[in-house]
Amino acid sequence: MITERQRQILNLIVSLYAKDHTPIGSKSLLDSIQASSATIRNDMKALERLGLIQKEHTSSGRIPSVSGYKYFVENVIQLEEFSQNDLFKVMKAFDGDFYRLSDLFKTAAKSLSELTGLTSFVLNAPQRDQQLVSFEMVILDNHSVLSVITLGTGEVRTNQFILPKSMTEADLAVFSNLVKERLVGKKVIDIHYTLRTEIPQIVQRYFKVTSEVLQLFESIFDDLFKEHLTVAGRKNIFDYATDNLAELYKLFSDDERMLHEIREITNNDEMRAVKFDNDEKFMKNLTIISQKFVIPYRGFGTLTVVGPVEMDYQRTLSVLDLVAKVLTMKLSDYYRYLDGNHYEISK
Repeated sequence: MITERQRQILNLIVSLYAKDHTPIGSKSLLDSIQASSATIRNDMKALERLGLIQKEHTSSGRIPSVSGYKYFVENVIQLEEFSQNDLFKVMKAFDGDFYRLSDLFKTAAKSLSELTGLTSFVLNAPQRDQQLVSFEMVILDNHSVLSVITLGTGEVRTNQFILPKSMTEADLAVFSNLVKERLVGKKVIDIHYTLRTEIPQIVQRYFKVTSEVLQLFESIFDDLFKEHLTVAGRKNIFDYATDNLAELYKLFSDDERMLHEIREITNNDEMRAVKFDNDEKFMKNLTIISQKFVIPYRGFGTLTVVGPVEMDYQRTLSVLDLVAKVLTMKLSDYYRYLDGNHYEISK
């Protein structure tokens, strides 16, 4: 445990160091801490013994340690109201109507990256929990067919394929009806189970050549089980990292690995997660911050930024909070349009 004054000192050291990245001495804190220079130095020594701050080379000043940043984020930081400038920029980015979920996520990722200077990611609600709400097939020509899958969050997955030689248009209609009867309305995790248990048996009742039909099921629904990650500012890593750049860029370009990393640190009920102690050596000096945002009546999505350990956490968290609030607001408008549009079609 640290005292309230030591907490204030740690807060100031983190905040001041984030502005100009120069070590902080006791004299720099005199105007803000109601104590003598000697008392402040003693408190700084106590914080150093606890591993929350550290000396940098031969300077008498101190800088935050990784443990200090972690303590600051978990115990000290209080979100400030976002600046009017940040609010203006985010509102301007989201100005207008959005008719595709992917466009909303791209705007959120871009806003986060531009305001923080960090690499940013946006994830939809967990794929396994999403519901398949509609399935359509469109014949493009004598050979090509387009399948259109719509999930409960409004995400649309399309797949163009060549019609198997053994299947006629009548067979395709039967196929489409099977999907609507057996899969539409189910969660993705349940669809995965149904495709491996019920569907092979059912296909035998309706089709002579079952292998091609089962292959078609796999081809159409394979993408359904993969989560899509929206990314902005991949190259920003070069602005705040100096070592292992090839490995880092390889990681940041591998959406599957980043998805796993983000899901791993947000796999709980907490709205915000911060990971300092990364398993990968080349991620040692980087911090991953994730914040969930509300997807109205459908669950939670995730905003994530990756940056240097010595980032300005106060501002970064405020920007995350701002983008999360505006994104949820725009999602509410999007779903009013989407649900209203579905209602009109069903009439």
